[in-house]
Amino acid sequence: MTRQRRYLRGAALVVAMLLTALGAAVATQMIVPLSGWLEREYRARDIQASYTLADAAASWALTVLAGDLRLGPIDHYGELWATPLAATPVEGGTIEGRITDLQSRFNLNNLAPRGVKSAANIALAKALFAQAKIAPALVDTLADAIDRDEVTDEGQSERQRYGRVLRNAPLTRLAELLGVPGFNDDHVRSLSTLVVVLPEASPINANTASRALIAIAFPGAPADMVDRAIARRAQQPFASGDDLAAALGQPALTGVFSASTQYFAVEAVIRFERVAHRLQLHIARPTNARPTVISRIISNA
Repeated sequence: MTRQRRYLRGAALVVAMLLTALGAAVATQMIVPLSGWLEREYRARDIQASYTLADAAASWALTVLAGDLRLGPIDHYGELWATPLAATPVEGGTIEGRITDLQSRFNLNNLAPRGVKSAANIALAKALFAQAKIAPALVDTLADAIDRDEVTDEGQSERQRYGRVLRNAPLTRLAELLGVPGFNDDHVRSLSTLVVVLPEASPINANTASRALIAIAFPGAPADMVDRAIARRAQQPFASGDDLAAALGQPALTGVFSASTQYFAVEAVIRFERVAHRLQLHIARPTNARPTVISRIISNA
């Protein structure tokens, strides 16, 4: 009987230990999903907060640009829109961003404003292509693709010259160059830092264009005169494209430069503990209407 009691007590102890082990295993299995659930919940919260801040950043940019337009038609780097927003703490994270002038670059659709070729813009584009080590002759092909007719400068039809009718419409994005005869991926990559594609022809802003672009546009201007013009605009922005030409002692380039901007870009980076997002906007600001967002991309930063 004593031996049987000892056996029963031992069996009960084994069972108790087994139940304890099972309980610990079950608890672990419950805690791990709970931890994962909490992580997912926190991440979802951060993502939602990022999107909310992205909307706030867009509203901020639209408000700044609308206010700037009321101050006058001339746009330059001394204005509020050109001041970057440094990394600013928000609850649980930070936000930073800046507005940039899309018309500080050459717009490929300037080759044929309203469907009509522009000799001055074609000449500038050829100089830019040469700098990018791209055959300048491709500018003529691109101008044929953008203008509204189907006749080349040689009097041939596009079908005769290229084997097919071209798009005969403005570009909507840089990648569409790949649909123009002669262009390839390397050309698109090389041009991506030099040019821009905007919904319509838009002159380069003389107050925000790079020194290099101005020097290419006015090859007859001495380097020291270009430097003086750049220094001057920092103190007294140009009132027109003709002002820039006069400061360089060069003939004006009709339709190539202006002193105002209608297209801007916004880039903001929003960071929380578990997520980081990059917001990219393109904004159109007509002279007679409120600014509007024409493209919006949110990606992981």
